[in-house]
Amino acid sequence: MLSFNTTLVLLGVCCVSLLLGFSWRDKVWAPWLMLVSVCGLLALMARIIYDLLSMG
Repeated sequence: MLSFNTTLVLLGVCCVSLLLGFSWRDKVWAPWLMLVSVCGLLALMARIIYDLLSMG
């Protein structure tokens, strides 16, 4: 189970990397950074949902 602080740090990292990719979207690597950021956010949400469902 992820602690609350770890979850917030990972959420912040994903959001900042998504913002960086969107800001420099004319670069070659920016769409890949945004793709990895979105996949990270989805994985983080899935992990939180899994932890909430397994508690009960």
